[in-house]
Amino acid sequence: MEMNKKIIIIGILAIIGIALLVTAYKSSVSTKEHLLQDFSDFKMQYDEKKAQGYDVTEAEKFAGKAKQAFDRKEYKAANEILDDAFDALERAEKLSVIPDIVEEAKEELAQVKVASLYERVTDGALIGRSVDEVIDIFKETETDFIFRGWWRFYPCPESPSDSSGFFTPNQLVDATKKGYTYEHLENAITEIKKEVPDVIFCGAMGAQYMNAKERNPITGETFDRDETWEMALDPEKWDVSMSKYEFQEGFAKNHNWIGDGEVYDPDRVAFYYPDITNPDFQELFLSWAKKQIDCGADAIWIDFLFTQANILKELTGDPDHPAVVESYDAAYKIVDEIHNYGHSKYGKYIYVGSWSGVIKLPFTQHNLDFVTMTPSPDEIMNKNIDETTWETTITEITEKLGDIPIFAFIDWAGDGAPIAVFSQELDIEERIEMLKKMGAYFQSKGIIFVYPIHGGFMGDNAKILAFGKYKVYDCIAPEFTTYDVIKEVIRDTNT
Repeated sequence: MEMNKKIIIIGILAIIGIALLVTAYKSSVSTKEHLLQDFSDFKMQYDEKKAQGYDVTEAEKFAGKAKQAFDRKEYKAANEILDDAFDALERAEKLSVIPDIVEEAKEELAQVKVASLYERVTDGALIGRSVDEVIDIFKETETDFIFRGWWRFYPCPESPSDSSGFFTPNQLVDATKKGYTYEHLENAITEIKKEVPDVIFCGAMGAQYMNAKERNPITGETFDRDETWEMALDPEKWDVSMSKYEFQEGFAKNHNWIGDGEVYDPDRVAFYYPDITNPDFQELFLSWAKKQIDCGADAIWIDFLFTQANILKELTGDPDHPAVVESYDAAYKIVDEIHNYGHSKYGKYIYVGSWSGVIKLPFTQHNLDFVTMTPSPDEIMNKNIDETTWETTITEITEKLGDIPIFAFIDWAGDGAPIAVFSQELDIEERIEMLKKMGAYFQSKGIIFVYPIHGGFMGDNAKILAFGKYKVYDCIAPEFTTYDVIKEVIRDTNT
């Protein structure tokens, strides 16, 4: 009898336990469905507010964090954060964007005739060239657009005497020697603007890498390896069948971040490929642009801005996959935020550009101010422009982006890249021939040729070095001596 009672009690408890599990499951499903509807409602209200010109930055940050919590199945936390997003949307204020400023800025960009690639305007100490001499180059070439005048690669000190504690004494010495501090940048732009007041100074940065240890130059916040790894791209976030480790390893190998045969170790590599949809990375990434603007930059060019969307499109085989759409939207959020920062803080329009590859994505394009293209290594090697490919791409750009300025420059990445071929494989007469050919062709197609003055990594295996020691191209270096030809091409194409 006693045994039967125990069996009955155990059975009742089991039934109660199952009932509780079922109730919890139904509650979880209900909460999940409720949240999905709330996210949908938020998106509708967000789009409406943004279209009306409201500053929805704070609301967007909360929504991004809510989505992260949702992806981790932390539904209660997601619900609370999403409530904060709705509240932020409610108190959003209208941006004071002045249409006349935008129109005037775009007209000014459309008038650019001579663009010069000079990366970086502050590294002259390495080759014995002062900022005044750099300015003389811009004057002699009648440059009105300085492309990639600054490139943010590593965390950058505020000044040679930076006291943040983030940089070691040796790092500060090295940065000072290379002119790689924000003080150097601000002083250089100030001097350039004094002598060439109407020139457009374009800084640059890349969306394809993040140092394992990072710093926000606006807030001073620092991030250790664990925190940056959290911001690294993980395709499985969208249930894409590639692990975070697998993706990061593949990208590191393709970009020579690890050596041949070296085992990928996230705890040892110098860089990660960041996730542009991650709110923490977005804030960090934007800080690198904002700091250049604070130093006087008029434009920001972003390398690999839409690459994440294109990579995920290839991985999923679906251009409408949430991973693709969210990555695309996040990229354009960066563009919008840079525009908003210039408007709100300085009352000026900051140009934002990236690669023309954005047209590969089947979405409505908006808000980019210019795009870039590059001749291929084969075109450089053969000294022959593939006119069919260029004209097809130009037509697609016009159809999708409208009448937007197109800049063409000789790109670089490593051995075999266009500038490596140009500098290492062509002799002086062939380089002259190709410069003249590109100048004439691009001018005939309404493309702005960015003349290669200074900058461009010529590859790890470069043998012809600028000034006998640097793997960075320089047209005045005795090994290349194309400066006079560039001035001649500029005169010929602008008369």
